[in-house]
Amino acid sequence: MSGQHGIGMDAATRGHTRPRPGRVGSRAPAIRSIGTAVPERSLSAARSLEVARALTPEEVPVSLLRRLHERSGIEARGCAVLAHDGSVPIYGVAAADVAVATSPGTADRMQAYMEAAETMAIDASRRALAHAQVDASRITHLVTASCTGFAAPGVDQSIIGALGLGAHVRRTHIGFMGCHAAVNALAVASAFAAADRDACVLLACAEVCTVHFQASARVDRVVANTLFADGAAAAVVSAAPADDDGGVQGPFGCPAVARCASAIIPDSVGSMAWHIGDHGFEMTLGADVPDRIAAALPAWVDRELAALGMARHEVGGWAIHPGGPRVIDAVIASLGLPAAAGDASRAVLRRHGNMSSATLLFIMDEMRRAGAPRPWIGLAFGPGLAGEMVILA
Repeated sequence: MSGQHGIGMDAATRGHTRPRPGRVGSRAPAIRSIGTAVPERSLSAARSLEVARALTPEEVPVSLLRRLHERSGIEARGCAVLAHDGSVPIYGVAAADVAVATSPGTADRMQAYMEAAETMAIDASRRALAHAQVDASRITHLVTASCTGFAAPGVDQSIIGALGLGAHVRRTHIGFMGCHAAVNALAVASAFAAADRDACVLLACAEVCTVHFQASARVDRVVANTLFADGAAAAVVSAAPADDDGGVQGPFGCPAVARCASAIIPDSVGSMAWHIGDHGFEMTLGADVPDRIAAALPAWVDRELAALGMARHEVGGWAIHPGGPRVIDAVIASLGLPAAAGDASRAVLRRHGNMSSATLLFIMDEMRRAGAPRPWIGLAFGPGLAGEMVILA
């Protein structure tokens, strides 16, 4: 799956008159393209349930595992650690085995992470460059994002070597921020492009969530085992000239990023967390997350839209990060949106699962291909409990 897209960034609007939807400064950064990549193999819902039975202690009822899978909305999800015969060697799960699995150490998980992350990041980046019709030698900055692994040299140097980027490319890594890191990476990339009209930035998000499956009876970790998946997405960001009417003119009618915004939801620090343990990265995921998001979201969205002279009813498309079906439902209900506002998010969740930071770019590409009217709002949430928003005009 791959595609192309175009966007701009709020740093370019500072010092300019308030932009209307579809209007930005004369040298607004824009996403020239989006490229995506997933592992060669994916877990079907049926096989995912079998793997869950092997991973989960016996005291967890199979009926609960089945109900979580049915409610997840996921039909298949990329799994880099899945073998061709359906086994999952890193966890000791055989092709037809539902016995208790092993729990590998963090070092073994990091090795599997690096192998899969660099393959997907390179593939997604190569596609983004091809769709943008940009030669690798033109890239001046590389921004990477990942929260599922660490290595130095890392995925950034793998991309540079495989794609032939210059040795003097400026590198920035957005690490361990969680599902909303695509917005953080986009803000950084756009700031580079806004500061230097000759800058051409490659952005790449790569996540290998399936190396962190936990053999735990904790419900939040059983839920995480059910939802998370592997994938990568990349984009090319550069300054774009304005057309005579003031709108950004790009190869695909690029929308501009009018604003990026952050918010930490008060008194929610214990609701979502992501810690490094001896057996992989361990997630804390409170059942109250959707309700906390719903309570904080309307005032935040309205405030950021008002800063651009816009209102909620003017938004034509919503890219909602699918932390799970309940998160999508909570966003839609709290903002009074039609159910169809979550179609792109549900489609990506259904086909790919929750790929952490890569997911929002998949959703934007889905919306572009579906012809969703602009302006758009992208929303994602991560540990803290923190939210990131991007407004695309």
